[in-house]
Amino acid sequence: MNAKKQRDKDRRRANRLAEEAWQAAEQDRFDLAARIIRRAVDLNPSSPVLWHDQGTFLARMRQEDGAARAFQTAIQLAPDFAEAYASLAALRASQGKMEQAVAIQSEAARHAPDSSRHGDALACYKALLADAYRAPSRADDGLQMDIRSAPIEMPLHNQWPELAAQIERLDWDDIGHQLTSHGAAHVARLLESEDCEAIRSMFGQDQRFAKTVVMNKSRFGKGVYRYFAHPLPPVIDAIRRLFYPRVSKIANGWQALLQDAERFPPSWVEFRDQCAAAGQTTPSPLLLQYDKGGFNSLHQDIRGTVFFPIQLVMVLSPRATPADADGFTGGEFLLCDDTRRQAIPAGLGDAILFCTCARLVRVGGGYGLQPVKHGMSQIESGSRFAVGIPFHEFR
Repeated sequence: MNAKKQRDKDRRRANRLAEEAWQAAEQDRFDLAARIIRRAVDLNPSSPVLWHDQGTFLARMRQEDGAARAFQTAIQLAPDFAEAYASLAALRASQGKMEQAVAIQSEAARHAPDSSRHGDALACYKALLADAYRAPSRADDGLQMDIRSAPIEMPLHNQWPELAAQIERLDWDDIGHQLTSHGAAHVARLLESEDCEAIRSMFGQDQRFAKTVVMNKSRFGKGVYRYFAHPLPPVIDAIRRLFYPRVSKIANGWQALLQDAERFPPSWVEFRDQCAAAGQTTPSPLLLQYDKGGFNSLHQDIRGTVFFPIQLVMVLSPRATPADADGFTGGEFLLCDDTRRQAIPAGLGDAILFCTCARLVRVGGGYGLQPVKHGMSQIESGSRFAVGIPFHEFR
């Protein structure tokens, strides 16, 4: 085979490998994606697109030096490759190197002047640089309020005294700070193992559910999602209504920081009425089951014009440990935006409060919103059950 035919063969093989790498990435298997794309790069090292793909996967794995080298190689091979400049700028921004981010993103905007995305990113980096960007601290995050003063409905308190007391004992100042600064707050052992088992056992009770979705698509996820019917199981209803007064205070603190006059009502029943007025009456809480190989692609749970900016998920299965192999491995909760990726390895009884569609960021002299999506990494072994509780109802 002559040299030209061999190069053509290698290019075709490299393109097929790139497709395989992206399929692995869609399943959140970035280590596998990085290994596959490295083989593609070896076959066709003159392709700036393949180098950019390699940088993308390495960045998602937090291998920042390797990602930077890959993006820089892509730029050397194609000096007008706007997407490579933008990816390198995002990497530098995530490292807090805002001067570099502005300079590099300027090149992306110059080479793709019709792209509003590159222009918007440049404006954002400039604003962050002007403010010497920092995450909100406890002293200035605008949430120095008594979150515990939010009223809990007394009938709920009387019906679920232990659960109400457990929620009241949480460090709500810290939860508010974590949500404001990072977009997610991990609450360890909110539920006892007996409570987890009781909720987990509902999965096989068909009469409790209005809809079941069996998902097995690489773009969306692999698992079984069962949406509760009205009326909700009392414990699920109680958890949502007991949490709501606290998280509504946090959400209203954000509204104040954003200089938005709209406020969320103090009780979940009042917020439910707002959802109903917008035609959103479908229950949103659901039980989720993931077995080995299961995963949940990054997404947002918004189905209607009214939504609450915080939602809740609770893990109902134990994580495997060296001392106890009966449990699941993998399956970390993910919260991602354009510059950062959080992976929270929650286990039995743990709760995670997280931003529904955007987290608060400091921009200039004020605050803005950074879009986020959530999901779950692939289950490596065992089974993971969880209950998801958006505070808004769906259309």
